[in-house]
Amino acid sequence: MGGSIGLIIKQERLNRNIKQTVLAKGICSTSYLSKIESNSTIPSEDVAQPLLKRLNLMLEEIPLEEENKVIEDLYALYKSAILSRDQEMVRERLQQYTSRKINFTNLKNFYSYNLYMFRLMLIINEEVLQIYPIYQVLIKMEADFDDKQRFLLNLNLGIYNYLIAEYCTALEKLEDALKLVNYSSFEEWELADFHNVISLSYFKCNEYFNAINHSSKSLKYYKDNLLFERAIDSYIVTGMAYKNMKNYQEAEKNYNLAKKLAMDYKLTQYKGMLYQNLGSLQAIQENHEKAIEYYTLSLSYKEGPQQVEGYMITTLSIVKEYSKQNDHQRVLSWCEAGFSKMDEAGIQQKSNIKSYIHHFHIYQALHNNSDEFEAIVKKGINYFEKVHDDRHVQKYSILLADYYYRNSRFKAANLYYQKANEILFRKKSITKWEDL
Repeated sequence: MGGSIGLIIKQERLNRNIKQTVLAKGICSTSYLSKIESNSTIPSEDVAQPLLKRLNLMLEEIPLEEENKVIEDLYALYKSAILSRDQEMVRERLQQYTSRKINFTNLKNFYSYNLYMFRLMLIINEEVLQIYPIYQVLIKMEADFDDKQRFLLNLNLGIYNYLIAEYCTALEKLEDALKLVNYSSFEEWELADFHNVISLSYFKCNEYFNAINHSSKSLKYYKDNLLFERAIDSYIVTGMAYKNMKNYQEAEKNYNLAKKLAMDYKLTQYKGMLYQNLGSLQAIQENHEKAIEYYTLSLSYKEGPQQVEGYMITTLSIVKEYSKQNDHQRVLSWCEAGFSKMDEAGIQQKSNIKSYIHHFHIYQALHNNSDEFEAIVKKGINYFEKVHDDRHVQKYSILLADYYYRNSRFKAANLYYQKANEILFRKKSITKWEDL
């Protein structure tokens, strides 16, 4: 029994979090298992079968022609999933693959199979921990990959790191993929997908020109091929990049182009997000009333259990605008509206939107002059530190530092100004003030 058996055993062992010593016990030595898992030796039947039995694995042996057909069909699903992003369709169709354990005789097929599966699991928002064994196995096989497989690996690792908010690592992997673009043949849709993915990472890493450049490349393909939902995504990324570059005119132009597509093709699921972005654009220009008008429109498209988080984002945006105007009463009433929505959604949703509980409590404490203001803000900062949300650690550290400064508690103020400064330095990847 040869083929990919060793790699499959390794995958399954990692998936079940079993140590090599435990799996090998009574069957073979740990060093021999290690050789099997690295595919440097083919196990005999009297070793392979007990290992498979212990892992409760039943491998399929299929002819090479059928093997090739499996890869073709999976590639077709991969393409459909990327272009349509229909998660339910992908989840349903993936079952036919996850229920099978094929012992691929052609290792190149095994690599491609796992690379496609990795991306598909990312698309359906599979838990990161469930994807991790695939990640571990693939990374150790890279030396055996061809150029296209190396491209796919780096693309997948880029998306994986993006989803766990490791944006700089994500960009490193995607730039490694970029270096391989000219060394293999790709279909247009594959390149459009890549440009879309890397534009998001450039945006997260504050490289706005690069974000716009790559987003425009994906946009061209999506428009030419009438993929309007994907085109809207590209317009939004471009708009956000222009906004952060303070080119508000171009930002608004791109948001409105996205809005026109959503209106023309009745893509109502985008309207809430589009009005949110238009509101944010007005907010940054201090056009408070116009911002609130857009945010209110956004809320009208965010009703229903699936829209709770979107509803929270917009409610918090409205709270911020009234806070800027020191409109205490409206801040407090909108915070209450946020809490009411959470209660309405039920406890299951609350775990997904826990951060908003802290946001609303902080704004409430600030605007009702709560005696517990200090404790509430500290609690919020501690929470955002735990979830690695640097932006809000920095934001609320400045709020607390200013509070201490106004109350002549200079030592405490200094501690929190320092915390905010450290995050600023980290964001800009600098260690010395001279480099600012």
